[in-house]
Amino acid sequence: MLERPHTEFIQAQLLPWLRIGPGNARPDAEFKFLSRDATTGGCSTIVRYPPGWRREAIEHLDVDEEFYVLDGEIELNGETFGHDTYGYAPKGANRKTMSTGAGAVVLTFFSGQPNLRGGPGDGGKIVKVDALHMPWDMSLNDPKLAHLGISRKDLRNDLETGERTFLSMILPHSEPPGLKGPQESHPTVEEAYTVNGSLTGPHGTMEPGSYFWRPPGIAHGPFGTRWGCVMLIRFLGGKHVNQWSPTDAPFSFNAPYNPVLPESLAAFACSPWTPPPRY
Repeated sequence: MLERPHTEFIQAQLLPWLRIGPGNARPDAEFKFLSRDATTGGCSTIVRYPPGWRREAIEHLDVDEEFYVLDGEIELNGETFGHDTYGYAPKGANRKTMSTGAGAVVLTFFSGQPNLRGGPGDGGKIVKVDALHMPWDMSLNDPKLAHLGISRKDLRNDLETGERTFLSMILPHSEPPGLKGPQESHPTVEEAYTVNGSLTGPHGTMEPGSYFWRPPGIAHGPFGTRWGCVMLIRFLGGKHVNQWSPTDAPFSFNAPYNPVLPESLAAFACSPWTPPPRY
């Protein structure tokens, strides 16, 4: 699941929609690959379900699945997951019905190749988290990030492995003091998708739909934002720890788009994606 190339960053809008064929986990839906482990098949995707999409069968996956509904709503085992709802289905969790009336777009993460298995599984219960109505945790967890005013909504916290999935909000008009600051790194994988707003760092400005997969030990930052940002972040392969460089790096809101991309994505980032005009 964790052996994926450094991807920082790609705008999902540049990637093509691919149709999912029969026999797969979401047949007749469409998806975009954000990143994938060529060995295990673990992948991060955006799945788009057409209006009226439906499955009725007792089945399960032999891998863990996490998902976050970006738009629309989807029904799973009689539970409705509307926009800004998070779900976690452990390996072997039973699925009886899955459908959408008006369609849905869902950020979806699989811990391995998502092979569909017929019949009941032996996994646990599917977890649902109504992120939209959760309060933000505004406590400061690292003084070196105080200038960003970060707040969090914890969606999943594995007490055994230390892995976390959470929403991170950065306040508008946030920039490092003096337009410089130390760089941070982590002993774990960090993966993130920009849900709304924008965030500027050394590789340019991440707009809604931007995605990165950052392997352990990659120095990054400092960051700033003009009008705020909300990202879904996952730390994988251990507990999230911030490790700081002894020297400062410069910051600029004018940093050009300078991505680090694997060969499979490089062709889709030949020019920066330009967001729609605000006026």
